[in-house]
Amino acid sequence: MTIGERILILFVLIAVPLTFIGVPIFVFMGGIQKFALKPLQKRFAGLNLHESLQPGDVEIVYHTYRGFLVWFVQDEHRIYAPPADARLLLTRLFRFNLTWGMLSYGLLFVPLLAIGNYHAQKRSIENQESEISSTANLPDGK
Repeated sequence: MTIGERILILFVLIAVPLTFIGVPIFVFMGGIQKFALKPLQKRFAGLNLHESLQPGDVEIVYHTYRGFLVWFVQDEHRIYAPPADARLLLTRLFRFNLTWGMLSYGLLFVPLLAIGNYHAQKRSIENQESEISSTANLPDGK
């Protein structure tokens, strides 16, 4: 038996049970809805986030992608936070996309979507900051 044949047999002995036993167990135990949820939640730790827009806050809307092989989940996050926290969270979510979003068939388009949305939201934060500072500089707050 050649080395190629041995590798093929080993692959079949691992891939077949994993496909027919491991994947169904993964799906029935919550599967994709819980996949990479804890790492995503850790991205929000230690930041000053609000339920609604507060004075001095900016709003960002960012999509995260996570999945495994053929399953794929896209989440929209609408965040209200001070500009510094919004930038930090945006960077954390961007890195999340470039790690956990790459484990599915989204590998082809997640980087493009993540980079485009990241830069658009950075511009949005800068624009909102300039509006906040120009409003603060008006006489009598008008």
